[in-house]
Amino acid sequence: MQGNVQDYQPIWQQFIACGEMAEDVLPHVVQLSWRRCAAMGVDPYLSMGVNASMYPASHQEQGEGQALLSLVRPALEDLYQFIEGSGCVVAFADTEARIVDVVGDEELLQELRQRGLFNEQSWKEEILGTNALALALLESFPIQVSGAQHFCSLLHPFYSSAAPVHTVLGQAVGVLAVIGPRQCSHIHTLGMVTAAAQAISNQLQMQSWLTNTNTLLSELRTILRTLADGILLIRDDGIISQMNAPAGMMLGLIPERVMGRKLQDVLHVPPVLARALHPGGSLLDEEIVFETVRGRTPFLCTLKRITGNTGKPVISSRSDVGWLMLEEPVQADGFMLILRSIEGVQKLVHRMTGARAHMTFANLIGESSALREAVRHAQIASHSNATVLLHGETGTGKEIFAQSIHNASARADGPFVAINCAAIPRELITTELFGYEGGAFTGADRQGRPGKFELAHRGTLFLDEIGDMPLELQTSLLRTLETRTIMRIGGQRIISVDVRIIAATHKDLRAEVEKGNFRSDLYYRLNVLSIEIPPLRQRERDIPLLVQYFLSRQSRVLGRSLMIEQEALERLCAYSWPGNVRELENTLERTTYLAQHSVITVADLPPFFRHLETTQKNDNGQKETIPAEEEHAKIVGHSLKERSHEAEIEAIVQAWRRCEGNATRAAAALGISRTTLWRKMVKYGLTPEKLRASM
Repeated sequence: MQGNVQDYQPIWQQFIACGEMAEDVLPHVVQLSWRRCAAMGVDPYLSMGVNASMYPASHQEQGEGQALLSLVRPALEDLYQFIEGSGCVVAFADTEARIVDVVGDEELLQELRQRGLFNEQSWKEEILGTNALALALLESFPIQVSGAQHFCSLLHPFYSSAAPVHTVLGQAVGVLAVIGPRQCSHIHTLGMVTAAAQAISNQLQMQSWLTNTNTLLSELRTILRTLADGILLIRDDGIISQMNAPAGMMLGLIPERVMGRKLQDVLHVPPVLARALHPGGSLLDEEIVFETVRGRTPFLCTLKRITGNTGKPVISSRSDVGWLMLEEPVQADGFMLILRSIEGVQKLVHRMTGARAHMTFANLIGESSALREAVRHAQIASHSNATVLLHGETGTGKEIFAQSIHNASARADGPFVAINCAAIPRELITTELFGYEGGAFTGADRQGRPGKFELAHRGTLFLDEIGDMPLELQTSLLRTLETRTIMRIGGQRIISVDVRIIAATHKDLRAEVEKGNFRSDLYYRLNVLSIEIPPLRQRERDIPLLVQYFLSRQSRVLGRSLMIEQEALERLCAYSWPGNVRELENTLERTTYLAQHSVITVADLPPFFRHLETTQKNDNGQKETIPAEEEHAKIVGHSLKERSHEAEIEAIVQAWRRCEGNATRAAAALGISRTTLWRKMVKYGLTPEKLRASM
């Protein structure tokens, strides 16, 4: 695109006069620009710049491009050093082709100002016709226009050489240009302008890359700060690249002081973790003990491999546009170590597994003096941390007392873990209480498992039926109560536990001690606060209250109001209830399922209750009530069939509850076929809706 004004002046005059030109007399881009200018009605004889204030202000003028201008200014000054003395100026124009910064020859600057080519003057094609600034923005590649190649005669004394500046996405943000006298036009000028524009583009792209990287790092740090788990990012060379505050608190480290240092230089790395910190290594919820400033502290550790590509920034070999590319990707591998506190995991387990106490003293129904005295002792016990021994017959509500004591104590927010010492096989109860390490025995979980003592840490452990605990286990329990520590089966680590013990039994432990079935020292350790829970036969005045409570509950379950007639209530009060409150509850539950009406009558009660009020004359001729047990014995031969049916009903209801309404599983639990289960449900009127309502 090099030539002088005499070469192109006739061509320009001919085109302006008749709109025609010979092919290939001008560069193709310039020819197309002339035709567009003619079509838009641009004045070729424009002698003065047209103020373009009606065009919207550029982003630079709105203050959004100050960072861009701060990069451009040094490039303008550097480029001008190469052409200084040639009578030229170096300018940068925004996306509206308005010159927003310029350095150069003062005489040329003055002439350009006099021609109205500065001061918000747009160089866009529809304003000033064909010129390098407009074409560089429009075509998005470097170009040089000289003399009469410009469409407007206003620019014929000059040449313009311009190249666009691009973002990393290839979007033009401006144009760099050299403007000078036409006689100074040289093709090498375009090369210098292109290189300088490309340098600005590279800096913009690098700045964008750094900004995005810093944003990602900021977002990463924000995420790490909000996580409750401890997080460490460890490079393959062992350098800690990131550590959040929870990790610092757990390990007794200050993240800002250890990031950038090797893990082994700031922390004793446990062997298990050291072996995993190699390519291909990983951990999943592995319990690992760390040496911290607070001593030996266990954490659940998960180690995950992280991989990603980075690349060095290079410049494309294209001569028209410069951009940033990622070449020769390099693996930036490392690990993410996640630390979870054992206590935090235990709390989650408690929430998920229901290791919570739901009962309070308000759930103990009754007004009898015997019950009130037991409740008073229990309330006193709740205000201390002492071991409690609950004694009472089966069905008296020992676990309700235990949960009430826990919920009224300072440990109410902690877990409540219950274990029935009589229900677990002798060979398993030790692992249930104390847990085991991975690989402790055949079939053991590879990662080990915590026992009830660990799960009850900072809470309450309820040992139901303590009188049935094997003698050999009593020694381990006594040691734990004295030292407040445990050691898992197959383990070597001593674990401190903060657990309040509430034990319960229906046996006379003093008698068991005399028989040699229970250790005397353990008995004395447990019997700090002893509470006697009265049987229901000593709480006759509480029976009507309990009946009303259970009927109200069944009313909600069955969706109908239930009441009991006075005679039926008297029969219930006359019974001695060897199974205590649990037997009363089950009796009423069976009765309400089978009753045809909303009012429970004597006829709805199990058969033996119908004879509890029968009387006979004694030797003195006086009437007396026959004891329930005696009358029961008289009619037992007639009621076995009825009681068998009632037992079947109870078994079906309980199985349905345990299996959450799944008939197939309920049948399997009962040891019968699914068809047999449905047949029995029809026989007893146990519809799925009724059973579902009882869940």
